Amino acid sequence: MAKVLVQMKVFPSEVDVDLKKLQEELSNHLPKDASILKVQEEPIAFGLVALVVTILMAEKDGVIEQVEKAIADTPNVGEVQTIAVGRT
Repeated sequence: MAKVLVQMKVFPSEVDVDLKKLQEELSNHLPKDASILKVQEEPIAFGLVALVVTILMAEKDGVIEQVEKAIADTPNVGEVQTIAVGRT
């Protein structure tokens, strides 16, 4: 079965959110067939820093939406944007 790489930008709910802790929480909230490969910090404005997260997951119907929902439901996440999707 093919795999899908998805890059998402995750905005914390507050400027003072601990980004290392948020990364751990994101990993814990992902579905079992999805895993984080890479995380980069991207400064936005006024001290706000977003996480650009690259996630590897199985190619199944609805899996990207499940991952988006899991990330959005994670504590201290304000917004999630899907930036890129590709197959491996």
